[in-house]
Amino acid sequence: MPLSYRIVILQLVVTLVVAMFGLLWDAEQSLAALLAGIVCVVPGGVFAWRASAEKSPRALLLQGLGKFAAPIALMAMFLIWLHPAVLGFFGTFIVLQTMYVIGPMTERG
Repeated sequence: MPLSYRIVILQLVVTLVVAMFGLLWDAEQSLAALLAGIVCVVPGGVFAWRASAEKSPRALLLQGLGKFAAPIALMAMFLIWLHPAVLGFFGTFIVLQTMYVIGPMTERG
């Protein structure tokens, strides 16, 4: 399985685990964790899917730039319109960003 898919899967699993533990604390924190998961997993998943099919370096670079812009746009939309719980949202977002370091460590061989 390509590394980009592994990272997205790790992010999805961590999002669900944090959201479940968030339910023990507060449902609002759990919802915020799920929103942070959407901010990370959706752009990452789209990029992983497109990167596996793309052959042009230029197009891949543009998609990479889009992958960095999409979470910013989603985060701004969620913060302005939905007002998620700050700790659950940003705490989960930070943990999900660490998957870019932990993901490559999961490779066997």
